[in-house]
Amino acid sequence: MLSAVHPVQSLLARLKLRHLRVIQALGELRTAARVAEHFHVSPAAVSKTLAEVEEIVGMPLFEREHRGMRPTELGKEMLEGAAIVIGQLGRMAESLHALKEGTQGQLSLAFRTTSMHAYIAQAICTFRESHPNVDISIVEGGILELIDQLDEGELDLVFAYDDPRFEQEFLRRTPMIAEQALVVVASVNHQLLGRKRLTAKELAEHPWCLPVQGGRMLYHLHAAFRALGEAPPTQGVRVSDVSMTTKLMQAADFLAVYPQHIATQLEREGLVRALPFKLDRKVEQVVAVWNGALVSRSAAKAFRNFIFNGKSMT
Repeated sequence: MLSAVHPVQSLLARLKLRHLRVIQALGELRTAARVAEHFHVSPAAVSKTLAEVEEIVGMPLFEREHRGMRPTELGKEMLEGAAIVIGQLGRMAESLHALKEGTQGQLSLAFRTTSMHAYIAQAICTFRESHPNVDISIVEGGILELIDQLDEGELDLVFAYDDPRFEQEFLRRTPMIAEQALVVVASVNHQLLGRKRLTAKELAEHPWCLPVQGGRMLYHLHAAFRALGEAPPTQGVRVSDVSMTTKLMQAADFLAVYPQHIATQLEREGLVRALPFKLDRKVEQVVAVWNGALVSRSAAKAFRNFIFNGKSMT
């Protein structure tokens, strides 16, 4: 007597890649007409495919509304799974193509903190010595945009200050730099450099290269001054770019505030000098973030292992 087929095995045997692609497209485009246009088929063909999938899983995946289709709870679950499966298949195809063409694949990185620039720049150069055929890209974007790229498998690794928005099931994190003290730095010929004792009030009276509104550094700077019972500095130039800040500080006398790691790096390069003033404030640890729900591209896995095994920054 033949044993009964397990329901999960039955579902897997009947589901096809085209089913997942159509479901994913419906989740994004919301109407059969738009999905049909995307795949260059008829709306009837899209509706038929959806009916097939709903018959296989035994429950509706979408609720039909006036403005389109809205996924049910089961539909949301399937959309999440479909995204992982399709994303992983894309990774596999990419790896196979890389092997066929004799390359070593792709690596895509992003940064949300200057603290990691010097370290990762050196790491990339050293990594390329043993992986010369890896296609390395460094991209930019806001936190939410980068998280979306991690989710979709377009981005391999993000270096950023730890952030509650990274607390998602599919994301993995590892510390790269521990919490850092804030350091007040000055132009190399600033008049305050000869002073042994400084007050927050005196600092606030001088021009600053101030962090931009809404930024992490401005929040920490304001909190540090208020903890000392003084109003934070307001005069100067608001600038978000470290390179422009150093140019301004070379052109005129300015003060600025940076995490210890960046301040030390800039001082080592002779671009600024640290002032003998302690701000009782620390910025969050710097972390490396990646998508743990997808099997990493071989180049990304090799680079992660390389920097995690060799890092000495925490």
